[in-house]
Amino acid sequence: MFTVVFAFVSALSLAACQGLRSASLEQAHEAWQVMQMEKPGTEPAMAALLKYDHAVAQVVQSLRAREGSAAWGKEVLMGGARRWRLTFDVPAESDSIRTLALAEFAHCQPASEVKLHGFDRVVEHGGLGVPVVLVQDDPQRLKQLCYPPNGEYLPATAVLEFPPEVPGHATEARLRFYNPLAVSEVAVGRNSQPLAENLTAALQATLRDVSREETGPDKQLASASGEHSSQLFFLSRYDRGRVPVVFVHGMLSGPDVWKNCVNEIYADADLRHRYQPVCFRYPSKLPVPASAARLRELLTRARSSLDPLHENAGFGRMVLVGHSMGGLLARIQVIDSGQDFWRAFFDVSPQRLEEDVDANTRHMLQQSLFFKRRNDISTIVFISTPHQGSVLADNSLLRTLVRTALFLPKTAAEQVKELTALPASFIHPASRNLHAWGVGGVENLAARHPFIKALARHPVEVPFHSIIATRSAVNRHGSSDGIVPYWSAHLDGAASETIVPYSHRCTEKTETVQAVIKILAGVR
Repeated sequence: MFTVVFAFVSALSLAACQGLRSASLEQAHEAWQVMQMEKPGTEPAMAALLKYDHAVAQVVQSLRAREGSAAWGKEVLMGGARRWRLTFDVPAESDSIRTLALAEFAHCQPASEVKLHGFDRVVEHGGLGVPVVLVQDDPQRLKQLCYPPNGEYLPATAVLEFPPEVPGHATEARLRFYNPLAVSEVAVGRNSQPLAENLTAALQATLRDVSREETGPDKQLASASGEHSSQLFFLSRYDRGRVPVVFVHGMLSGPDVWKNCVNEIYADADLRHRYQPVCFRYPSKLPVPASAARLRELLTRARSSLDPLHENAGFGRMVLVGHSMGGLLARIQVIDSGQDFWRAFFDVSPQRLEEDVDANTRHMLQQSLFFKRRNDISTIVFISTPHQGSVLADNSLLRTLVRTALFLPKTAAEQVKELTALPASFIHPASRNLHAWGVGGVENLAARHPFIKALARHPVEVPFHSIIATRSAVNRHGSSDGIVPYWSAHLDGAASETIVPYSHRCTEKTETVQAVIKILAGVR
């Protein structure tokens, strides 16, 4: 969470701005005039750019004193050697893809002040303007579909523009906040100036996994189905021109493991304009089919809300990237269930079970075990995915340790408890010796679980790639990443298979990240 300073400011005046001086606007204006005439890269233009950026930084810093006040993001009238009007885009005028209205956000943090952790590099470069992070952390907005669980943290670049002066009126200086994911250059008179950018700073807070830092069900974000943390969220404003690439984490993990993958997408000028990073988070103790159903539901809801007429071709060719258990969730999206998955859990018909479970549990089972293949997914990337099961689930000690580290929200816990109370005769014979009838997410991964065997009978119907971690580069076929053996992560028919020399938690390693980037670059 960024540190911000709140101050109550009521008047639209120089005093109200607490430190905003007309001298900063004069300095930026003089530099702007030079840049209008001089070709970028020349000595006069470069000197003017340094002077301009320094002045804009002063304006941005001084405006932070207005955060939390009624004057935030509203016009400022100033005196001095000349009269000034500092203006801003208002939400109705702002193109939420190219520019962002300051009034829509609660805070404006210079990107240079953000402390970064765990990134391989910072995606930034100098140019026109000052890189900032615009923050909207109003808890009420968390209820919105596809809204980031930590609030909205968006990269932006503050630019002061000077429209032609009108005689008899105050000189206008418009402070605009450009979206560097969509805009790379800004017109300054007859010249185009490269836009300064820092795309990494906003990711620091967006992908911080609060659910893993806070404990206790009272501190978890409840979804509509009562599952804490089950959420699909976009890392930037929805852009109908880009293809959603959905990242799905694994067990005992969270969206923060994707920070370097997303950062590298942003680092590539082509990929950042082709792809829209999206994350799905979920409680990994939930049965795998139930989490897959939640992902399916949220993907459908997201498209119905953002692309109701299905006009965005990109939404029709989404890419899913799943690590470990997350890969199984992704795989389930592209297969038809038939009766296989019901029979993998139960030895009685759905009708017979109706009398023994309540309506909510029946609905959960229906959505989880009976489903159709999605036709809007073009490619899947599997990373250390246990297609044939995991040694974690087959080792009783490891299984117990992981199970105790996980918990379920109230609604889901009650449903699981209801299922584990069923008579043994209702349960698939192969699951009767598994803990709690093999219902939980950990138990679902056992190589002997009928669910894993049912999944193996359904081929992946879209192009897919495998990235497999292994501790032995010499004998990979007999090796493992410590959790998933090679033979389980390998799938015949992969468009590519990349071996990375790491343990199971390989998502942030350079070789894994570069393999994902290479795959995304080749998807057409």
